Amino acid sequence: DVGPGTPVAMAMQNRAEYLLIWMALTRLGASTVHASWRQTADELGYQIEHSQAPLLFAGQAVGDAVEELEQRGTLDEVQLVAVDEGICEFGYDELVAMGSTKFPRVDGETPASENIVYTSGTTGRPKGAVRDMAAYGIVEFFRILDRLPVRTTDRHLVVGPMYHSGAQIFSVLQTSLGATVYLLPKFDAEQTLQTLHEEAINSIFLVPTMLRRILDLPQEIHEKYSTPSLRGIFCGAAVFPHSLRQRAIERFGASVIHDFYGATEIGWITLIDGEEMLEKPGSVGRPIAGQQVRIVGEDGKELGADEPGVLYARNKHIMAGYLDDDRATDEIIDDGWMTVDDLAYRDEDGYLYIVGRGRDMVISGGVNIYPAQIEAVLDRHESVREVSVVGVPDAEFGEALVAVVVPEDETVDTKTLAEYAKQRLSSYKVPRQWHLVDELPRNPTGKVLKRVLEDRFGSQSEDDADQA
Repeated sequence: DVGPGTPVAMAMQNRAEYLLIWMALTRLGASTVHASWRQTADELGYQIEHSQAPLLFAGQAVGDAVEELEQRGTLDEVQLVAVDEGICEFGYDELVAMGSTKFPRVDGETPASENIVYTSGTTGRPKGAVRDMAAYGIVEFFRILDRLPVRTTDRHLVVGPMYHSGAQIFSVLQTSLGATVYLLPKFDAEQTLQTLHEEAINSIFLVPTMLRRILDLPQEIHEKYSTPSLRGIFCGAAVFPHSLRQRAIERFGASVIHDFYGATEIGWITLIDGEEMLEKPGSVGRPIAGQQVRIVGEDGKELGADEPGVLYARNKHIMAGYLDDDRATDEIIDDGWMTVDDLAYRDEDGYLYIVGRGRDMVISGGVNIYPAQIEAVLDRHESVREVSVVGVPDAEFGEALVAVVVPEDETVDTKTLAEYAKQRLSSYKVPRQWHLVDELPRNPTGKVLKRVLEDRFGSQSEDDADQA
């Protein structure tokens, strides 16, 4: 039986059953374990065992992984429920038929329902971030709604994976408003634009990579699928470069484009719209009401305007902690303030700028260098489509800067890019090596995998790179 506190895992592509199961579990006070349908058997097996989920709802996308786990015996104590054909004999429809048609009553207060989202896990095993979604509450939702162009009875399209925090929070937000939530199984640029057009969608959450792929569609596709009903494109989960922001604003309008800063662990912190983006290039906006933010230096003291340091946040909906990992939880919490190791600064107007993560910071010749600042400069060059800057081992300086560039066209000249950088950056911030690639490695949620770049180019000599 599933009741308060029972962990239940879900691994499927976006579909109506995902939302129905999740909301039913929330009503029961059970814990929902959001597992990625892109996972291997090892990854899925770890999350099921770590969360101790006795029940798994699975779709065809994880069919191979489930079959392998069954052969290993990993699922011997797990009840498997198929949401479509090909997984097992017992399916979602049979489960629903067994239940009552009456809405379940809850005596007294609604039990807390833990929402467990596993982090990307770029270093070591992913950690399960635990949050009570009810902690957002009406006040917190209204604080967000005050800054968003959304209305009751809107139409919202979900194309990001539902196992991701971004898709989850927007689905809950729109449902609470009485909106109609449309779901595509997975993201496809043309299908997304077509759905925005045909269903008169009012809002959508996209990671920047998705938005870029939509903007890259041929002009005739954009002309075919106009979006007059669209009032909000909400981007997040990864860096939203200024050049991409400009393209998006040109196509959809400044009032439509939004970016926000947040994380699975700390929730939604800031918001910025297109008009502000043009006035404050590179900023992720001002904190939403109720969010407390401070920037802390190496000595633990709070820093002033334009001074980069570690960003800490405090609010009513930060996660409760990492599942069964008190040590990892204690590492990111300090007297109620939480950090995910992002480095940032605020300008005199209170706008926040993310300059990278502590683990991404490069120390060259004893000087701290923030790659995000360099990337923001290079991103504005017309020949640069995308860029990532990393540090690699260097015998002389400890670390050396390497720029990995996805060119806009075949005319890119790295010497020209280096000269461009020299005119706009201090000499120690100009990359010593330049590499041209077809694409940057990313995880399923769109974040650039810098460790992959460090491993790839850290083993190459300077003779293998384009010198400038």
